[in-house]
Amino acid sequence: METLTKFISPYFTTSIPGFKKLNDHLFNPLIAGFLGFTTILVIIFFTNLLSFFIGSDEKFGIDYLDFLLAGGGFFSQMMSTLFKSLVK
Repeated sequence: METLTKFISPYFTTSIPGFKKLNDHLFNPLIAGFLGFTTILVIIFFTNLLSFFIGSDEKFGIDYLDFLLAGGGFFSQMMSTLFKSLVK
């Protein structure tokens, strides 16, 4: 009669304790904020480029106020994602 041996491997984890909270409350909001910043800045860039090609603006350029407006997009997206993760 044959004997079957069963090998149960120990469960090793490489996750850091509390990493899910850190990911939900820090990394995901920062990534969402960066995407919001980039999206608003790209929209402003193409709007400025279109106004230059149409002829309503004589020069093409991005101002510091454009970056400030894109910073508002960063803040709003970051806070929205943070509030969503806090409600969970």
